[in-house]
This record gives sequence, C-alpha cells and structure tokens, in this order.
Amino acid sequence: MLHTGSIAAFLEPGASALRGLLSRSQADEITFDPNIRPALLDSREQMVPRFEEFAALSTVVKMSDEDAAWLYPGREIAAVIDHVLSLGPRVAAITLGADGTELATAEARVRVDGVEVDPVDTIGAGDTFMASLISFVAERGSDGLDAADLERAGAAATQAAAITVSRAGADLPWGYELSTPSRD
Repeated sequence: MLHTGSIAAFLEPGASALRGLLSRSQADEITFDPNIRPALLDSREQMVPRFEEFAALSTVVKMSDEDAAWLYPGREIAAVIDHVLSLGPRVAAITLGADGTELATAEARVRVDGVEVDPVDTIGAGDTFMASLISFVAERGSDGLDAADLERAGAAATQAAAITVSRAGADLPWGYELSTPSRD
C-alpha cells in the first residue's frame, strides 16, 4: 500500500518525482487525498491536470467537499465522484463535513450521515477519515467493494473523524476509542 496527497502531489520538483514513483509502483493499493491548499498552489487550470494524473494512478481517492469545489467549481458532488471514478480509481469518497460523506465505486454508491458532536476543532478531521479508510482498504482491499462495504468503511471513518473534531488539535482517536464494524 502506498498513500500520498497534499502539496507533495502539486508542487515541483516533488510532484514529478512522486508521480514517477506512483507510476512505477507495484503496490496493490494506492490511496490519494489531494488535501487542496489553494494559497500554496498555482492556478486551478494548472492543478486540475495534476490532480487527475494522481487520481488515475490511484485505487482510492478521498476528497473534501472543499477540495471538490476548488477543483470542479459548480459541479454537484455526485458529478465529481463520477468524474473521479472515470479516471480509474476503484473507490472515490468525498467528505461533507458535519453532513457525512459519499463513497462510490463504479457499481455502488452510499451516503453516510455525519455523527453529531460538539465540534471543538476541525483540524485533523480529513486526515482521520483518510487514515480510517486506509485501514479498511489495507484489511479488505478496494476491489469489488459493494454498498455494504462502502457503508462500513464510511461509517467507521466518519465516526473516527467525529472523535477528532470533538477535541482540540489534530488529536486522532486511539484504536480502543473506535468501534470496529463487523465484516462479512
């Protein structure tokens, strides 16, 4: 498994080196979270092709609704997911903050509701979601996921992110704080 994202995928000279690494990788799973930071990046017109190159090399792509809006302004979440899947990943997920997340494969799509918490700090929520999703993929793989699999992965990741936002700082939950959804 190989994971990448954020400014490493967008800023040179690292972006080209990283893209080369991914294209040569024999990893069974490549996960990508663009974690867009507009203030650090060049124009959208230059960054969208870079995002799409990395998405095409990935098996799983996770974005926030803010990432999706910056990359594809005016497109509905479902349309962005469809577009990302058309690039080649097996799984696309877009987090929607307190409103939950949408996860999809070419064959299945689910919407997972958010978990109600008293938010203290949103720093680390996306990273927590991604870490949980990576954990699921490391155990199960991303190939052949059905709606029930997506629901389990999304529910676990959403719950983990909710724990993170309920406390100050990027304080991700420990394993003992998480309920493990049963697998079939």
